[in-house]
Amino acid sequence: MAEQRWLVDTDPSTRLPVYTRLNASDVLSDPITPLGADLGWIQNILPGWNFGYASLGSYSLAEKPDVAASSGIFYGHLYINLSMSRLVGIRGGIPVELVDQLWYGGDPNIPAYVGHPDDENAEATARLAARNAWALSTETFPELEEDRTLADKLRTERPDLTSLTPAALVARARSVMPLERVAWRGEVVATNCAAVGPAVLGQLLGAEHQDLIVTLVGAAGDVDSALPSYALWELGRMVRADEKLMAAFDAGVRGVGARVAGIDPKFDSTFEQFILDFGYRGPNEWDLGSVSWETQPELVLGLIDRLRLQDDSASPTARLGDHAADTDDALAKAVAIVGDDVEGQATLTAALASARRFAAWRERAKTNCIKVIHEARVPLVELGRRLHADGHLEAADHVFMAVDDELDALASAPESMKVTLAERHKEWEGLFGLELPTFLDAREPLPALSTLGRKGQSAVDAVKVGDVLQGSGASPGITRGRTRVITSMAALDEFEVGEILVAPQTDPSWTPLFMVSGGAITDVGAMGSHAMIVSRELGIACAAGVQAATRRIPNGALVEVDGSKGTVTILELP
Repeated sequence: MAEQRWLVDTDPSTRLPVYTRLNASDVLSDPITPLGADLGWIQNILPGWNFGYASLGSYSLAEKPDVAASSGIFYGHLYINLSMSRLVGIRGGIPVELVDQLWYGGDPNIPAYVGHPDDENAEATARLAARNAWALSTETFPELEEDRTLADKLRTERPDLTSLTPAALVARARSVMPLERVAWRGEVVATNCAAVGPAVLGQLLGAEHQDLIVTLVGAAGDVDSALPSYALWELGRMVRADEKLMAAFDAGVRGVGARVAGIDPKFDSTFEQFILDFGYRGPNEWDLGSVSWETQPELVLGLIDRLRLQDDSASPTARLGDHAADTDDALAKAVAIVGDDVEGQATLTAALASARRFAAWRERAKTNCIKVIHEARVPLVELGRRLHADGHLEAADHVFMAVDDELDALASAPESMKVTLAERHKEWEGLFGLELPTFLDAREPLPALSTLGRKGQSAVDAVKVGDVLQGSGASPGITRGRTRVITSMAALDEFEVGEILVAPQTDPSWTPLFMVSGGAITDVGAMGSHAMIVSRELGIACAAGVQAATRRIPNGALVEVDGSKGTVTILELP
């Protein structure tokens, strides 16, 4: 492994030099695989991200942004370009401080803003003003529907992968990924416009009423990333209602797929349809090299195993009903704060509707992108499976240790790559558990890869009874319960129904677990994070961006989570 950098690390932007891991781990929590970085991100997603900002109007591609202007890969991990986020805010008339709060939870260690002569741009400001006005008024998003049509067509027209030659499998994967360049148009526009409504609400309500915003926005409805959770809940109900299915799960998740097959044909067909509809989802799903629910259905069965233990009162529909009154109360308070100002009331109505629409559209945009990635993933999974079965790879997933230029050799002379990819896999595994810098400023030399410590080596202060930990309000509600720290989906069976989930971050594949939890606390994230949008749909109180929560809060602590204020109060320690 190189002393300074990893195989697929990008060069930082010279114009926009400050990067952060905040919210980046909400996108890619683990080190990205070499093929996921090269074929996925560097060649297609990063250019697509830049194109998305141009579509938003924040700059013109004539400004010639670096490939890492929107985000970059350092130490094998994704970093989001903080300078770009601030640039969009400045050109859009949003204060830097509010940008930092909305997207990065107002981290106290966030680097101070240092201006650049080109930050102000009248043409971009005019474009963004028009885009923001559109965001507050539009009820349609045609480009997003175009993206969805293209993504869905990939699945319906997927060839029989088992009949393709290795070269054709590689060609299929390569042919799919460029669609990310257009799909990210919707992702960037939806993500940035999702901040417009909350920003306007924040300005209307004043600094002392910011905690109202999370409750006000509440559930958006029709959120694509929440749909698998509802479907999983119904599968859990089917298991709970059938003694034989319950017994099969009682024997343990390992091997349960074979045990449940044939017990209830309706369950079998519903599960099969679930994989067809949502198989593209999975942990760390922005990486080509990650498993998905289609490639590893055992992940879905593990979630069903947790959900079957919950009684009907935990239904996400019931939880949303419980929070409806809170949303109504918050709206009444907001109306009172704005007062008799007719224009202010109209702005309140428009901003709230926009916040809800774009929360749903942001999840649709991400879903479109993930569908494209998955259709590039599955032929590569088939290639890896086949090469491993033939003895050409030590493990099937070593196919993702290649970079794009090596795929032709892997398809034609796989034996020549076996040792290289096995060694690279060991190096890649060494990237897990690094104590990554939260912020990087490329105006100074970046720390060498070899100088980074390991997680757990740096000291943190353990919590004490009475401590109030401050994060970012993410999903409304106040709840109490005992904590359970879960840092990997592999530890899913340790989680007991009703416990407060404490996690480093969550992607939407985790959110079904929210339905069996009393609440959630995450190390990173903010109101606009993908998982936080889904948690609001499921009616789960969540405090995000509670720094080092997974290291400071022990299992079994009694805590109170206020999801509107983003606070966690330690009531009792084990």
